[in-house]
Amino acid sequence: MQISAMFAELLKFNIAYLARTLEGIAPEKYFIRPESRGNPLIWLLGHIVLNRGEIVELLGGDPSTKDLGDLFARGTKPQSDTAIYPQPAQLMTRFVRLASLTDHVLKNCDDTLLDRPSWGQFDSLGQHLAYSYMHETHHIGQMTYIVNLPAIKVVKKQTTFTRADQKKPSTTKLVLDSIRSVFST
Repeated sequence: MQISAMFAELLKFNIAYLARTLEGIAPEKYFIRPESRGNPLIWLLGHIVLNRGEIVELLGGDPSTKDLGDLFARGTKPQSDTAIYPQPAQLMTRFVRLASLTDHVLKNCDDTLLDRPSWGQFDSLGQHLAYSYMHETHHIGQMTYIVNLPAIKVVKKQTTFTRADQKKPSTTKLVLDSIRSVFST
């Protein structure tokens, strides 16, 4: 597998994971600041969209995210006026569109693209892309933490596969129980 195609798969995983993580979150919950000082989901989501726009620009495309910089760029502070922010669904739509552009470019190029010079602290587009992927993944991790806070957590519908009485014991538990039985006799 080409490195560029591998990056495409990793970035595609991020969007699928993020969509699943944010599923069912009410729009007003995007503005809750963890411990009244942390970045709320809306800021993190906008920041991720802005980052993905940078990836699209890095790969030679038009990110169309310049309007998000004043709200979501590094160093900006979340504002208490919720009306100034785009709706979470609008940000996700933009993220999906940018992800599609990223996926298309990375799956239809050769790895020499990653060897091209980059701007800022990075020598190559490959280095810059690796950093941007890590940066995006870091913020998705923060969002995962936030959506599990009691003030935000969505109670997911329990399926028959998640009911405790229907779960099969894990392989690890079976092995540990087997080891315990040997030593307890």
